[in-house]
This record gives sequence, structure tokens and C-alpha cells, in this order.
Amino acid sequence: MPESPLHGSYNDEGGSSSEWGPILAFIVLANAVTWLACLLLRSTFAAGHLWALFTFLFVTVWSPTVIALALSFSFEGTSGVRNLLGFLYRGLSKKNVWYLIGILVPVAAVASAIIIARHLHSGAAFLPIAALPLTLGLQVFTGAMGEELGWRGFLLSHLERKLSPRVAALVMAITWALWHIPAFFFPGMAQQHMPPIAFLLMVAAFGIFLALLFNRTRGHLVSTMLAHFSFNMCLAVGGAILGSVFIWTLAVIYSIIAIFGLAKLSAQPIRIAQTAEVLTPLGTDI
Repeated sequence: MPESPLHGSYNDEGGSSSEWGPILAFIVLANAVTWLACLLLRSTFAAGHLWALFTFLFVTVWSPTVIALALSFSFEGTSGVRNLLGFLYRGLSKKNVWYLIGILVPVAAVASAIIIARHLHSGAAFLPIAALPLTLGLQVFTGAMGEELGWRGFLLSHLERKLSPRVAALVMAITWALWHIPAFFFPGMAQQHMPPIAFLLMVAAFGIFLALLFNRTRGHLVSTMLAHFSFNMCLAVGGAILGSVFIWTLAVIYSIIAIFGLAKLSAQPIRIAQTAEVLTPLGTDI
């Protein structure tokens, strides 16, 4: 059954300009920080200073969380911060299968793309077992943890106050994909070897899948964190050259998944009621 929004209330007239303030502020600030970090640090890393690469990574992936917390406090005070953190600390959804889906879909998608890439002579070595612990730690504390509170917890939930879940997912996914563009201009980033259109399509499609998980688990960010970690970790394991064949294959696979996800998300705004503990859609069954 199509999903409903999870936070806030639907405004028949689309909301005043001030009500769109947090959304626009988040998008502008998130992109500004990423581009600024790229411009300030790229020449330093190019000169051989490895710390600049790690600084760029951690600043960019954690800035959405910091910005989301700051904007929540700025626009809604401490209650806004509590509501935002509630997406992370709320109990598990009764639909536990969606947590498992969040883990297994990226594994299946990446595994399929690796098989196809290796068949088309675009294979590569797999990650050595000795490097696995460091890779696991790096993946946990970068995109999987750093981005979700901002992009799904803050931006997607705010968009669903004003738009249908389907349109909100599209806006969030496209915006999130475009936010990755500075990585193409930073030396040492894997994006420099990827076809830009395919990469952006892949990220946007994956973002729609994350929006589906967010809605199906009643806004529990653990589901999107698990999926994000699963995807990033599978990419880090290797097995295929991160070039045209592999990335375009993933883009096609995730586009198919995204079409399914959009079909499952409601195309109509739905009024919802906010309670002290959970955000409950009115007249819907999720």
C-alpha cells in the first residue's frame, strides 16, 4: 500500500515561504560546505598531504548532520532537535522485514553488477581480508552515519510536510545526488574515474530506495543507515573496476528499484497527526 508522510502536517496551499525556510536553508548550506571544503582542500591534497583528503571526507559527510541539528534548533528550538533525534532513537518498526530488505537489496544489486562487470572484462581484485576491519570502521563513520540524519531525517521529513511522499522522495534524491558533484573535482576520490551521469543517476535512484525504507519503517533512520552502510561496504569490497560498465549497470539496477519504490510511495499528500511518541498517519495503513 502507498506510504504516507511521517512528520508535520499537510498545508493545502503548499506552505508559506517561511515554512520552506528550513528546506532551502539545508540545501544551500549543505552544498556550500561541500563546495567550500573542495575548493579549500583540493590543492593541499594534490600537493601530497593525505590529511586533506580525510578532512574533506569527514567534513562533507558529517556536515548534513551538523546543519540539520543547527537548523532544527534555530527554527523549532529544543523540541525540533528532539524530534529530529527521534528519527534515530525511536523503536524498531513492526515491519522488521524492511530492515533486512535495506541490507540485502544493496548486496544483491552490487553483486549483480560485479558479476556483469567481470563477465565484460571489467573485473578487479577484491579487498584483502587484512584491510577489512579498517574499511568497516571507515564506512560506519562516514556516509552511513554522517549523512542520514540530515538528508533523510531532516530534509525528507520536512519535504513530506509540504509534498506527497512520492514527490518528496524525488526532490530529496535529486538534491542528494547533486550534492555529490564536488567529489568529481577532488583528486583521489573514486568519482573521478566514474561516468558522471551514471553516478548521479545511481545515487538518485538509491536515494528513492532510502526514502521507501524511511517511510516503511515509520521514519526509523536505522533502516536507511543499514542500507547506506551495506551499499558503501559492498562497493568497498571491490571485484570490479569502478568505471563505466560497473556504474552504469548499478544505475540501471537501482533505477528499476526506484521505479518500484515510487510506485509504493503515495502520490497524494496525506494529513497526519503528531502524537507525543509517534507520528501517525490519519486513515492509512502502513
